[in-house]
Amino acid sequence: MAKKKLLVFSTQLLETGGIESHIKEFLAQMAATGLYETDLVVLNARLSLQQKKQLEDFCRWVYMPGSKGILNKFSFLVIMIRGLFRKYDALYTNGQGNSISLIKKVFNYKKWIHHHHTSGDLADQQTWTDNYKQSLKQADVVVACSTKNAGYMMPVLGREVITIPCFSKKIDIVKSRKSEDEKIGKIELGYYGRLIPEKGIDLLCKLSNDPDMENIRFHIWGEGQRYDKVFFESYPQLIYHGKFNGQKELEQVLQVIDGYLLLSVHPEGLPISLLELMSAGIPWMSTSKGGISDIAIDPMATRLLESLEPYDELKNKILNFADDIAMGKISSDNQKHLYNTRFAAPVLVTSWSNVLFNNVN
Repeated sequence: MAKKKLLVFSTQLLETGGIESHIKEFLAQMAATGLYETDLVVLNARLSLQQKKQLEDFCRWVYMPGSKGILNKFSFLVIMIRGLFRKYDALYTNGQGNSISLIKKVFNYKKWIHHHHTSGDLADQQTWTDNYKQSLKQADVVVACSTKNAGYMMPVLGREVITIPCFSKKIDIVKSRKSEDEKIGKIELGYYGRLIPEKGIDLLCKLSNDPDMENIRFHIWGEGQRYDKVFFESYPQLIYHGKFNGQKELEQVLQVIDGYLLLSVHPEGLPISLLELMSAGIPWMSTSKGGISDIAIDPMATRLLESLEPYDELKNKILNFADDIAMGKISSDNQKHLYNTRFAAPVLVTSWSNVLFNNVN
């Protein structure tokens, strides 16, 4: 049986980020089935050579012209010529750029699926250009990463929006039991991901300097223009580890922390980090953004914050979270079970394959 031909288009891929992780896992898992032949186009790719090589391993053809993207005449010509000579069974687009509407005109395809991965709520909708909104209305299928996000989008678009979660890495770790001395030591709370103000980095720093937090040690992994090693030197109770790469290093990160904090005001869709933590059974506390409430299935292990204010109230909730971890009140079983039944790769491969290729002859 001939392989189905899939074109994956993303407006941008950076070295770190949730959607970057999803795209890589999406390509890897679809390639592993042996049923699909995938081409990848990314207009603005700021990836390491190793990351680019990994993507090339999963695809038949990869085109990443760099930051100039579609505005570069030569790049545009190459894409145009390529589009004329290849017929795709499905086009998968991801991102919120105006270039999506142009790409879908260039390539030949039978079915167009657009994946919207941010929250879809009113604040998110206000960032949509008219061009992007038209793409959301014209795609054959629009996919959100959570039912809550889909619910926000359907009234404004006047169409059905289905839900399929993003791919994430399944992390299997065995936490060593703490000795009695370690149990009365510091609780290790951490954050990993993009270092931007919207992710609550400054608030984590403030918390680390609070004398009431003396029994908590804070950790941060990642990188960002505003936050470097020198910046974090002002916060001696916070350990900045820099960035990490790959699943092995992520496993090491999760061995360090007892719990995870996502104090975000970003229009989150369904953060990949929370899915990774869920697979490993690590408890987390997060602002209730986008579809995060969809996976908050255990009030002890998965805690939602409706607001980050007032500060003292937030601080007390984090202290209670740390105390419950220290006292062994939190079980990882519910999180792991939900991940295996709804978010594991075999489940998502089936879901994405159905939506991409059903009714395609």
